[in-house]
Amino acid sequence: MKITDEILGEMTVDEGDIEGEVEISGQNIYFGISVDDINDKETVDRLISEFKKFISEFDKWDKRIREFAAKSLTDCANDWLQDSLEDGEPFIEITEERFAQRMVLNSIGYDENGFDVYYDDDDMFWGHCILVYGTLENGIEEAQIAG
Repeated sequence: MKITDEILGEMTVDEGDIEGEVEISGQNIYFGISVDDINDKETVDRLISEFKKFISEFDKWDKRIREFAAKSLTDCANDWLQDSLEDGEPFIEITEERFAQRMVLNSIGYDENGFDVYYDDDDMFWGHCILVYGTLENGIEEAQIAG
């Protein structure tokens, strides 16, 4: 089944997932909204509304997410980098600023528990992704390596 929203465009509804693409900073970014009961119109409408609010403020969220992830994971990225060096190869430390710049937005998930934003890692973690969780109410709660 397909549904259309003036902001989110055409979305596919499959069991408990609403999926689509939204333009962020000139890129089409995949999103998924998970709903326990797709027939619960009130919950579906609320989650879509919350997701649209999140997207409308995404430039601010993205900046905060990148800063949070950089503070949480830069030391770990430097450890991974040191582990990957060949003998005699120089170690060039990644700064928090550079870490945040290297993150590449990949996709966004949203559900009753809030958001999870996936970023490609630019090989800082050998091709894993950076996953950041949070809620609109409480802000960013956790950043981790995934995949």
